[in-house]
Amino acid sequence: MIQVPGDMTEMRVMIEQLKDLGKETNEDELIDQAVEDNAQAMLDEALEGHYYSAKLKDNLITIYDVLNEPVGTIKPMETGFSQDFRENSDGLWLYMATELKRILGGR
Repeated sequence: MIQVPGDMTEMRVMIEQLKDLGKETNEDELIDQAVEDNAQAMLDEALEGHYYSAKLKDNLITIYDVLNEPVGTIKPMETGFSQDFRENSDGLWLYMATELKRILGGR
C-alpha cells in the first residue's frame, strides 16, 4: 500500500487501495496530507532526524522548531498546494526543498 503519494498517479492508486479496504476517501484531504507528509519527510532528511515539524493549515506550511516555535512558512507556488500537487508535483517538491533550505539556513 502506498503510504505517502508523491504524485497524482500514486494518489489515484492510494484512493483505490483505500476503497478496496472499505474506507471513505476525500481526494482534497488526502492531497493535503500528502503535501504535509512530504514536507515533513524532506525536513527530517535535511536535519537528519525528526527535530522540526511541518504543518499545513490554511494553505500555508509552517515549520516549527524543537520548542514548537514557528521558524518559517512556505506558501504555495500558485493558488494552493492542492493545485500545485495536481498540476506539477515534481515542481512542487523542488520548490519545497528550496524553501526548506531558505528556512533552515545553516541549521
